[in-house]
Amino acid sequence: MGVGSFGFNRVATAILLASFIILLVSNVVDLLYNPDEDQPRGYSVDVASRQPTATEAGAGDAQQDVDLASLMSSASPDRGRSVSKKCVACHTFDKGGPNRVGPNLWGIIGAKKCNTPGFTYSKALSSKQGNWSEEELFKFLKNPQSYASGTRMSFVGISKPQDIADLLAYMKQLEQGG
Repeated sequence: MGVGSFGFNRVATAILLASFIILLVSNVVDLLYNPDEDQPRGYSVDVASRQPTATEAGAGDAQQDVDLASLMSSASPDRGRSVSKKCVACHTFDKGGPNRVGPNLWGIIGAKKCNTPGFTYSKALSSKQGNWSEEELFKFLKNPQSYASGTRMSFVGISKPQDIADLLAYMKQLEQGG
C-alpha cells in the first residue's frame, strides 16, 4: 500500500486547512481585542499639583515654626539616647572615640565646624563657617542636604523637632560627664 498522490493530497489539505483555521482565529481575536488601539502603560502622576512636605521644602522653612528653647526645656537625654541609635552606624559619641564614616560627635556642641582631627569633610560642609550651636545642629539634623547641599552625609534627617532636641540634650549630657 503506497502513498500515492491521493495520500499526498490528504496531508497537504490537512496542513492548508490547519493554517487557514489559525489565520481565521488570529483575525477574529484581533477584531475582538482591538490591539491597534494604543493603551497607555503604567500610571499617570500629576506632579504639578503635588505640594512639597516640610522636609522637602527645606529645614530653613520648617525652622521658622520651631521654638528651640521650649523644645530644649522639655528635652529628655534618655529619649535622646534612643534617637542616637540612628547615628551610631556612622558616628561615635565617646570621648576620644574613633571616626567612622562620619566624625566622632563627642564635644561637638559649641565646637568649630569641621574641626574633628583625622576626618576629611566634604567641600559643601567645609564651606560652612562658625561653631556648631544648638540652632545650627538643629538645622543640620533636620535636613542635612538642605543645610549643606552636596554633603556626603546621606542621612535624610530627623523629622520630629522634639527628637532633635532630645538628641542634643543627650549629647550635652555626655559632654558634662553624664
